[in-house]
Amino acid sequence: MENVVTAIFDVEAEAYKAFTEIRNKPFGEDYAVAEASLLKRDGDAIIVVDSFDAAAVTADDTAAGIVIGSLVGILGGPLGVLLGASTGALVGSAYDSADAIDSVSMLEVTAAKLYDGEVAVIALVQEEEPAFDAAFAGYDTTIVRHFAVDVINEVDLAREATADFENQLRQQLRAERKAEKAEKRDERKAKIKARFDELKAKRTERKAAFDEGKEIANAQFTSSTKEMFGTE
Repeated sequence: MENVVTAIFDVEAEAYKAFTEIRNKPFGEDYAVAEASLLKRDGDAIIVVDSFDAAAVTADDTAAGIVIGSLVGILGGPLGVLLGASTGALVGSAYDSADAIDSVSMLEVTAAKLYDGEVAVIALVQEEEPAFDAAFAGYDTTIVRHFAVDVINEVDLAREATADFENQLRQQLRAERKAEKAEKRDERKAKIKARFDELKAKRTERKAAFDEGKEIANAQFTSSTKEMFGTE
């Protein structure tokens, strides 16, 4: 049976040691490991610490295989953050029940249960269930397994969801930029209008001052004329 097995460690050093042992000996009694990754949660991000593909034909086997590589790519992206935030309470409350946890997707389990600073080993395994648990004997771990074919289907759906999410995000950003441009346009339009309003106000003030000066000049002229001809 082909499974994706996730082992979450309480002690980081033990996770590194177990991962190294699995890399050095991918075949055990009644199980074989095709590919595996060592993951660590750092805040909201899930990062890949190390990976190997036992089926790699080159000496460089550090790259994750197709299944695990795709899986950790989803977990390390925005969807992994959203899954961890939205399903944490669900998974936490259901975790004591094996039947309940089996109904939760592998992506949801890993995103929600891998807490900040914790490390996990995720492996694609062919086994006589649950033979691969022997690789973690003596370590303090929480182990969850899902059928590999179900995980592959999850990854496909997650890719579609991620594409939809990114498309919606782009549309939202465009709408926000458009709204921001419209707001700036209105703001700039108002500033230009205010400039002309200010100019008109100054023109009105100058005209009033001119008219007032003209009236004073006329009054002075009239007064002088009357004085000159003795008409007062």
